[in-house]
Formats: sequence, C-alpha cells, structure tokens
Amino acid sequence: MRLMDGLQRRPQCWLYSTVGRMALYDDIGRSYAAFRRPDQRIAAAIEAALGDATSVVNIGAGTGSYEPLGRTVIAVEPSEVMIRQRPPAAAPCRQGSAEALPLETASVDAAMAVLSAHHWTDLERGLSEMARVARKRAVLLTWVPDAAPFWLTEDYFPEIAAHDRKIFPSAAALSAMLERMIGPVHMAPVPIPHDCTDGLLCAYWRRPES
Repeated sequence: MRLMDGLQRRPQCWLYSTVGRMALYDDIGRSYAAFRRPDQRIAAAIEAALGDATSVVNIGAGTGSYEPLGRTVIAVEPSEVMIRQRPPAAAPCRQGSAEALPLETASVDAAMAVLSAHHWTDLERGLSEMARVARKRAVLLTWVPDAAPFWLTEDYFPEIAAHDRKIFPSAAALSAMLERMIGPVHMAPVPIPHDCTDGLLCAYWRRPES
C-alpha cells in the first residue's frame, strides 16, 4: 500500500463557476444517505462560489447534501429512490433530468451541480440547460481526469480510474464548454480533507481501512 505516496498526492475536485448571462441511482442509491454526508469545508467552497445568488436550482440533487442554507432552493433529481431519501426539511424536489430541467427560462439566480455531471446522458445539453434557467451564474463541482493520480484507484482499482477518465471531461474541455455556453469561467481546486465526512471514494485517501 503506497500510503505515504497518498499523503503527498491528496486528491481534489475542481469547482467551476461562471458569472454573467448564461436512474442509475434507482439501483445503487438505496443506502446513499447513510454514506454521503456533506463535508462543511466543501460546502463552504460551494457557498462562496454561489455568491449573491438568492435562488438556486440543484441539479442531480440526490438527498440534498450540499444544498445551501439561507437561499431559496429547488432540487431536481431523476431517481425516485434518491428523492425518497431526502429529509423532511430538505428543499422541494422535482423529478427531472439535467438535460430537460423542469424550470422556466431565467427562473433562478444560479444553477449548481455537485458531483453529478458525469451521470448526465448529454453533458453539453445539461450545461445548456444550466445556462437557460440561471440568470446570474452556474456552479459545477466535479473531478477532472487530468488531475494528479489518486493512489487508491491507480494501484488497487485501475478499472475505476480508466472508467472515470472516459466519462469525465478534461479541465480544458469543460472550461471551453462553459465559456462558450454561459460566460467567463473561474476554476478553483477543492482539496479533499483527510477527515472528509462525505463518503465519496477519494475521501479515504489517508484512511483506506475505513
């Protein structure tokens, strides 16, 4: 186990934000809420990227882990299984897909998607929909395949790493799509803390025994 290498290569996601005019889980999501709990440091980065937006649509919302507080939020989620796991106090949720958002044009200040874009069937269509419904900005948290390798997948689950490189767009490709469809893009790394409370795979980079 190359744990020391893992310490030197902390994984990170990338947060894309734009400013200006702009069912798989029915099977695998049954215990999602038990493992995917928001990490407040990641949540803070998302909150900052949302800026002064007072109304937000959360696309691929799942159980609502990173839905911001103090703002009007509409969740959009395709999976009934995931919707049923949303807590009673969560934002209202509409069943729908990123490629055909059930919202009027320019109906919210911001559109956000947190670690969900790789599940969309048509990334460009989904980004186009974000641009259509959002008056001010789009915020997208994702992993990019040109990031530094993560030892757990590279050494022990290379098939996962290979699959991810196929379904995630490169940083340059995603930036180009966002800029073309929505507007100027700000891209910032979001380091994954060693004690991350969110159960995404790379959260265990320094505690694989978990």
